[in-house]
Amino acid sequence: MKKIDYAALYTLRKDGRYQGSYTDDKGRHYVYDRDPEKLWHKLNDPKPKEVYTFREAADAWQREHWEHVSYKTSEAYKAPLRRLLEKYGKLPLEDITTADVDACLIQLGARGYSRRTVQMHRDILNMIFMKAIADRHVQFNPVMAVQMPRGLRTGRREIPDDEAISAVMTSNAPFSLFAKVCLYSGLRRGEVLALEYEDIDRKKKLISVSKAVEYIGNNPHIKSTKTENGIRKVPLLDALDIILPEGHGYIFTGDDGELLTKMQYRVRWRNYCKALGFELGAQQLRIGYATMLFEAGLKDKDVQDLMGHSSIVLTRNIYTRIRQSRRDQTAAALNNYIKSRDV
Repeated sequence: MKKIDYAALYTLRKDGRYQGSYTDDKGRHYVYDRDPEKLWHKLNDPKPKEVYTFREAADAWQREHWEHVSYKTSEAYKAPLRRLLEKYGKLPLEDITTADVDACLIQLGARGYSRRTVQMHRDILNMIFMKAIADRHVQFNPVMAVQMPRGLRTGRREIPDDEAISAVMTSNAPFSLFAKVCLYSGLRRGEVLALEYEDIDRKKKLISVSKAVEYIGNNPHIKSTKTENGIRKVPLLDALDIILPEGHGYIFTGDDGELLTKMQYRVRWRNYCKALGFELGAQQLRIGYATMLFEAGLKDKDVQDLMGHSSIVLTRNIYTRIRQSRRDQTAAALNNYIKSRDV
């Protein structure tokens, strides 16, 4: 049998390695080796099927996608992505089926995760598979046929009760001005933290909202509002006007005159709630503002504008919850009154 001249089959490079190539559906690939016979075997011996794991697909998606999302969004992705990697990381991507994804979402719901959190897991899985399809690693996205499980916890934020709202209105505890701005303006936490005295027009009785504080780690950064609808003007209510001091620059700062760090904000808010005697979040005070708008008889569209909602659906959902809350309170009051009459 004639001996094969392996060296004659390939190009000898200046670095002393032989170069060969092969072509597949992804294009032309080059292979190298200093021994031309070994190079021949690399190119011609049967190769095991390439296994593309879920972890590799997730890493590719993360490298591309996270460059285009905010820090806050990427932080929100971390926990769901970690859970998905723990579950699927070592599996070949093409082995993950619709039934697997469906079971995963059901298990998350059974563990008490809210609808929003389960939806985020589904969204991340969908984006990873769509990226892998674009990169020609798989041909099928099993997430597309999966519906969200029924009966998931909605995770709605609680509507603050009247006693808590009254305490906020009357308290002069340190950091109470921040709470009152939230309550009397309906601004989001980041929007309040970014407020400057120059945003307050006392003559026209208006507050201009165009920016917000976003935390990257512990450090505050100014960014545009959450949505285009977030750029708005809201009334400067008399109850806020009379307690808001005059000044220049940012209203809420640390002792150094700079924006509050995340830790500084948390400490001040925690101490304020302790002095108030109620556990509240800034978002609850924003809903408290929406409650006042509801009780004042404002229409959905007007409330959407004042709250800076991107969708009227968000406004209507809040109004629906407020109505239900008020009905529950009315029923409780009537029941208590009847009981007192029966005594």
